[in-house]
Amino acid sequence: MWQFRIPTWVVVYLLGLLAQTALLPQIFPIGYVPNLVLPITVIIALYETPRRGLAAGLIGGLMQDLWAGRLWGLNALTFALLGYAIAHLESRIARDNVFVPGLLAGLAQLLVVPFQWVILRAFGFPFPWSEFMHPLPVWLLFSMLVTPAIGGILGFKPRHEVDRRYARGAR
Repeated sequence: MWQFRIPTWVVVYLLGLLAQTALLPQIFPIGYVPNLVLPITVIIALYETPRRGLAAGLIGGLMQDLWAGRLWGLNALTFALLGYAIAHLESRIARDNVFVPGLLAGLAQLLVVPFQWVILRAFGFPFPWSEFMHPLPVWLLFSMLVTPAIGGILGFKPRHEVDRRYARGAR
């Protein structure tokens, strides 16, 4: 039922983190650099089982936490929950390769950023709401546009097509 093995996810996340830290700061101003791991997590979870979506979110979030070197577990927790929720909802939503991944990535961005702000506030980090949410429109549009492109580049197929292919013995 898998399309890619977990080491492939790690490579995709590493490439995403490299682009996020080396390329995107050249395009976006400081404080507005979007998160590229979130769209990768959304597109992987959209085409996988809930358990594998949770694992993909956990791996991507943990890699981003380790890459940044601070607040270990914040992205791992939020992306794992996000991966599980999207993979769980996958069977209940329409199958479209462009609109649905973009919409889900935008909604995920709208949910993840306030959720992380609440967690940070609960642990005593005094981030003001306005500064934390100010770049959200840029991040939202970026996620909505980049997620379908990532899915197209990686060539993901819906689970029912992959299951049918493996049931026929075409490995």
